[in-house]
Amino acid sequence: MSENLSTLPSGVVGSTPGMLRLINSRAILAELFRDDTSHTVTELSRTVGLSRPTVEAALADLVDEGWVTEAEVIATPNKAGRRAKRFRADASAGALLGVDLGLHGIVGIRSDLRGEPLARVEEVYTDLASADQAWDSVQDVVRRLTEGIDRSRLLAATFGVPAVVDRDGAIDYTVAVPEWVERRVPGRIEDLFPDAATFFDNDAKLAATAEAMWGRFQGVRDGLYLVMGRQIGAAYVIDGALARGARGAAGEMGGLDATGWPAAPARLEARLPAGTDLESVLAAARQGTGAAAEAAADVVRAFAADVAPGVVQLIATIDPEVVVVGGEVLPAAEVFCSALSELVTPHLRHPVEIVPSTVGRDAVARGALARSLAHVRASHMGLDGRLG
Repeated sequence: MSENLSTLPSGVVGSTPGMLRLINSRAILAELFRDDTSHTVTELSRTVGLSRPTVEAALADLVDEGWVTEAEVIATPNKAGRRAKRFRADASAGALLGVDLGLHGIVGIRSDLRGEPLARVEEVYTDLASADQAWDSVQDVVRRLTEGIDRSRLLAATFGVPAVVDRDGAIDYTVAVPEWVERRVPGRIEDLFPDAATFFDNDAKLAATAEAMWGRFQGVRDGLYLVMGRQIGAAYVIDGALARGARGAAGEMGGLDATGWPAAPARLEARLPAGTDLESVLAAARQGTGAAAEAAADVVRAFAADVAPGVVQLIATIDPEVVVVGGEVLPAAEVFCSALSELVTPHLRHPVEIVPSTVGRDAVARGALARSLAHVRASHMGLDGRLG
């Protein structure tokens, strides 16, 4: 993804010795963060193309900054002489949070500075539209995610929300959870992290970011991501970049009656057989055999029919290489994708592959982690802050 933030810290200008030393140290830091192995000065000198004294000076700076640590040297049998020092990036030097704050559940992930997940919390709710319940639930999830860690090491937290978020990260509007904005839930969340950068972004756009980094959008220049379930949303990748629009509303068709989307979630819930819930119906549809499974699959197919008009409009707008489906329908995604493909293909000049997300249930939370990591790389480490 080419959504860039910044690179070198502000206040560093000109080709001064200090600037050159900083540039050299950032090149070495970027190299060390490419993998989890340790490297000698000689190896780094060869890889980065800098002299040994330059590499040694840069490593000393990075160790002082806390981003790099000297690795324990492993003894090599039958080899005499002093063993070379080895250095590795210290991914534990900071912690990041990515949280999917949805209308019907929360998924939160804490990671290290490589984006490797270290803790995960998921809670499912009937309805989180209430500001008070959403606030209580967020506090509980954050407490559990940060339990046992030094909160001063938490550098950034990003929350994916069912709302339009502008380029500056401000929530513009939301049809799904207006009370959250009215009752200052985002502001209260920011207050939870007095020492860490806090960001909000649209859930579908974060899911598309995750798909571009780790899933079906890798190598794709033009793609459409669909969030399907009791929350509906969409995001575009155009020419390899996440499309936001002038006010962050690109792909926001959930409120347009012509798409069939505004009424689709309620119609989905109304079709659930008595005594069941959406989760159990989707699980049954996935099984694929027996009367109950077929009835469940019919519910999924009917939902696909409800949203198909809007999907046709989105596909016609951007001509994607692939359509990726995420959201609550994922347990029955094969049924949903097959039905949706049959419904939309007759209306298209060229058929488009419609496939389930490979990032899965955690797509929004992982996209949020990517946003947090991009900020830390750019603002704290002085590295390239592009998402991807």
